[in-house]
Amino acid sequence: MLEVRALAETCGVLLTEEDVKWAMAQFDAFTPDSTASMQRDLAAGRKSELEDQNGTICRLAAQAGIAVPVHATIYRSMALLESLRSA
Repeated sequence: MLEVRALAETCGVLLTEEDVKWAMAQFDAFTPDSTASMQRDLAAGRKSELEDQNGTICRLAAQAGIAVPVHATIYRSMALLESLRSA
């Protein structure tokens, strides 16, 4: 979320520290056996929303000239997994 916040600010969108805390707090409600929809899609061999989520953040960050190393790592590794599943 800190990367998203930095990207948002670069694009002229203000995300406050409270916004980041609120977004991160949403994960507190998950049980240990919870899975993300992207994880379920990849496990089932379906196309995921990777391009729409991490891919968009990576593309916007590249256009803005800022680094988003966490999202870039997630995107590259999951894109590889997704490409192997569709091969």
